[in-house]
Amino acid sequence: MQTDIFEFIEIQPNEVYLGKDNGGLFFAAERPKHNVKITYQFAISKECISEKEWNDLFKNNEKIPDFTQFNQENINQFLKILNGRNKDYKFRLPSEAEWEIAKKQLGKISDFPHKNGELLADQPHVSYWGAPCNGSPWLEENPKGAGYEMQLSKHPKFGLKNSKENSKRGISRHKYHTKNIKFRIVKLPKTHIDSSEKKLPLEYDRVEIIKREIIIAIIIGIIPSFIWAFFNAAPGYIARGFGNLILGGVFFSLITGLIYRPRHSTLEYLENKIISKSPYRKKIKTLISFEDELP
Repeated sequence: MQTDIFEFIEIQPNEVYLGKDNGGLFFAAERPKHNVKITYQFAISKECISEKEWNDLFKNNEKIPDFTQFNQENINQFLKILNGRNKDYKFRLPSEAEWEIAKKQLGKISDFPHKNGELLADQPHVSYWGAPCNGSPWLEENPKGAGYEMQLSKHPKFGLKNSKENSKRGISRHKYHTKNIKFRIVKLPKTHIDSSEKKLPLEYDRVEIIKREIIIAIIIGIIPSFIWAFFNAAPGYIARGFGNLILGGVFFSLITGLIYRPRHSTLEYLENKIISKSPYRKKIKTLISFEDELP
């Protein structure tokens, strides 16, 4: 079986922003917003793998896996057979960045994503901290991992088919993938190496976050608490309940933090560095310089 039975579309090098800069704790899994630069050319199947293509590839097997309910082992077997029959190229699931860049280029000629969702190569993580910034799949286990037995997926957003943001992230378990979920494959030269050497910092700047939370607690929690007590509480309550007013203000501030906080900085991979760009000030901070890591 030749790989030319699959219709591939060439995807040019490009960049894409992943994640969000929303400040609330509710959006922590989507942070940090960052750009991923893909400097290599690759090809992706124009449509998701069809049942006919699936059955044709497995036709020499004793048993053909169920296309309507496959698992990760079946996909790995599919890719192993495909890679074993080609000397010039290798095939795998697309990374999230590759998939998003392909969607930008192919969105008008292919349904992106499939109505039942599409599997990606990446392992899910609890946030984007520590993610590769060069387009490679995020596979390694680390403290930020969300479980090695799961796979990242993309699904359509209801009512946003024609929107630039018409897809949402999801997860699917290796052992029993979401029913009817589909997948595309990318084609890369055999010489291509997936590398996670250049990646985002493993965590946010805790000192900066603590400073910001203290300022926010004072402005939206503690000061309003004392103002309320000044106009409404009994005489002498401020002196007697000083500590309670502070704790009440801090508690109120923490509750609001679930939904709203100022936007976080965007991280950019620029000139062999990871820099942080503030959304409110012209402040740029170098977080990592990969040139410093050279021997």
